[in-house]
Amino acid sequence: MHFYDFETETPAERDIYDRLIECEKRDDLLYSYARTRVAEVDGTVAGSLLSYPGELYKDLRHRTFTELWPEFFKMDETSEQEADPGEYYLDTLAVLPEFRRHGIGRALLEDGIRKGQALGYSKITLVADHDMPHLISLYESIGFRKADIRHVFGVEFQRMVYL
Repeated sequence: MHFYDFETETPAERDIYDRLIECEKRDDLLYSYARTRVAEVDGTVAGSLLSYPGELYKDLRHRTFTELWPEFFKMDETSEQEADPGEYYLDTLAVLPEFRRHGIGRALLEDGIRKGQALGYSKITLVADHDMPHLISLYESIGFRKADIRHVFGVEFQRMVYL
């Protein structure tokens, strides 16, 4: 959600923020607390990673956008899938600005990889925004390699697979 500035507190940003909070509270939607791991530094949440089996993606995404973002429903139906069955997907990595460049993102990604492997997945994937090459470099340094391109919600992403 790096393309939203939630600190501007416009009605549009507030509405998106409120829907995200509602989504995070429920375990039957995509962006849920139930699929999120957090990293703490001295009792402060410094970052988080949302991840899940690819088998869950299509149904959870459909339910999430039908219920909370119906205006995106049509786009949801035409958008490519971010995650596929048979893989463990690292969906959303977030680290607060003051905690970046301290290894927290790396630790969360490595934790997500271990979690996927512990669940029996040999294929771990994510998508990367082309406008954030520093993150693509981070992913490559951990062992992800570029695969195909996915068009999700009108944005082109580099799909990456952990080797």
